[in-house]
Amino acid sequence: MFKQIIARKPTFFLFVSLGYLVVVGLCKWFIHPSLDTVWFFLGVVIGVYLLDAAEVFFAINPSPFRSIVFAGGFVVVSLFIVTSANAMLADGLVLSLYITMLLWQIGEWQITGNLNSWYRMIAGPVSVPLQKWGMIIFAVLFVVETLLFLRWA
Repeated sequence: MFKQIIARKPTFFLFVSLGYLVVVGLCKWFIHPSLDTVWFFLGVVIGVYLLDAAEVFFAINPSPFRSIVFAGGFVVVSLFIVTSANAMLADGLVLSLYITMLLWQIGEWQITGNLNSWYRMIAGPVSVPLQKWGMIIFAVLFVVETLLFLRWA
């Protein structure tokens, strides 16, 4: 099962996720790493594979983690964690999960030209321009959360 989880993650997604989080870690701690740095990177490593593991473990098709309902709830929870939790493990985990979902959206957009599968839980069809704006807002909130993480003590 572990091989299946690791094999699910595209190499490009892995490098982008880890590269982003290394840069964020360097910006946060520069050349003065602390124990918080270790906890942050442990959270990152867990977060990189957590959603893939959940999809394999629960085996629900379509995945509930690839929906606008989950993404919206996640934005609220991750914003709360980044601004109020004093646990670097949690911060690394949510930022890693956030970039994973963002990469999923970008990847699906490039392949299909829409995010219709992300909006299945919504009662009616959602227009492609609205889907595009939703993805842009999701990405902007990701940047805001990153900046909050970097500035937060």
